[in-house]
Amino acid sequence: MKKQKEQKQHMSLAIKILVGMVVGLLFGFLLKPLHSYWTYVTNTVGTVFLRLLKMTILPLVLCSIVGGIASIANLNKLKKIGIRFIIYWACASALAGACGLIWSYIIKPGVGIHLEEAAEAYSTQGVSVLDGIISYVPDNLFAALSNFSTVQVIVFAILAGIAISTLPEGKPKTALSNFFEHGNVLMMRLVEMVMKVAPIGVFCLMAEVSGTLGSEVLVGLGKMLVTQYIAYATMLLIVFPIILSVFAKVDPVKHYRNIFPVMILAFSSCSSAATLPLTMKSTKERCGVPEDTVNLIAPPAATINMQACCAEMAIYAVFAAQMFGRHYTIGEMILIVFLATIMAAGVAGVPGGGIMMSAIMMETMGLPLTIVPWVAGIYRLIDMPNTMLNVTGDTVGMVTVSAQMGDLDRDIFNAAHKPADDED
Repeated sequence: MKKQKEQKQHMSLAIKILVGMVVGLLFGFLLKPLHSYWTYVTNTVGTVFLRLLKMTILPLVLCSIVGGIASIANLNKLKKIGIRFIIYWACASALAGACGLIWSYIIKPGVGIHLEEAAEAYSTQGVSVLDGIISYVPDNLFAALSNFSTVQVIVFAILAGIAISTLPEGKPKTALSNFFEHGNVLMMRLVEMVMKVAPIGVFCLMAEVSGTLGSEVLVGLGKMLVTQYIAYATMLLIVFPIILSVFAKVDPVKHYRNIFPVMILAFSSCSSAATLPLTMKSTKERCGVPEDTVNLIAPPAATINMQACCAEMAIYAVFAAQMFGRHYTIGEMILIVFLATIMAAGVAGVPGGGIMMSAIMMETMGLPLTIVPWVAGIYRLIDMPNTMLNVTGDTVGMVTVSAQMGDLDRDIFNAAHKPADDED
């Protein structure tokens, strides 16, 4: 009995949500003829769960991005190393977001899932791209918060983060930094509380989905997973090798050999933070990056350098748009890539971060939160390669910056390392 209790206590949230999703799907399929009787309960509970998620979005965005941008600005103060890493982060993240967009339009995971009832409400016909860009700049923060104008809140958060980092050292700067830091802690705790009821919420939402739509949802989810994996593979097999070959002038195969233990740990643990010690050790001892460069870049990179998350969020945006029959303009696609880059940096590290990011992206692009429980249900399958790609991107960034600085120890990088080296 004690062992059974311990197993239940140690079951991860991802597994609980996956169980909730599977059971909800089966419940909806098997009891579809009786949908009119049980929908009152499942629809109510599912709606409350989505409202709880929505409640945390804007405060989380505001507090986390202010802190995230402030950390980037601090890197900038450290001159050449920080500037080079920021350039790498921005370019690699934008490329990842573009990969997500491109593969979403090639594979079209949302096509075939018919949710026509919401399509007309989110039409973008007649909208001026220039007026849209101008509207991204807030003229009233409180109005932006009350109207749920996520992009305007993000713009304010970016400017606020930069402003705080440029204040002279003293009580005002400390007080403001502490305010947003503590606000972020509060929001993370709220998200934790909401995510504790996520298995129940996902069960109810998936029961509603399978009770009304049927098997086409499973096909759509499968296609979305394939889209995620192909986008990640594109970054891993094409984009990162090009960066390593052209800018670092090193052999990408040797780099992956050097960090292979890191990639395996990241894949299995689904945690950039848990992988950080091995990431730092391997980048120093197997890749030849100087210790001071690793110590400077690795900790913030584990938080803000999230290429997989950028691709992931772009895919969510297109997946949902295809379901509701919405077509993005070029300006909106650029916005999606920008949002993916900024929000991946700001929301990373939050419990259920990927699930929260999908909700934020849906709200920002004016789409319902329909896919949020779907993402929650399969997030473990997304999170494993996602974390591996994020951590790999950190090491690529450190090697590239070090090579650009001219202090990469290429003898160490090219040495034939053995797996036992990491056990010393």
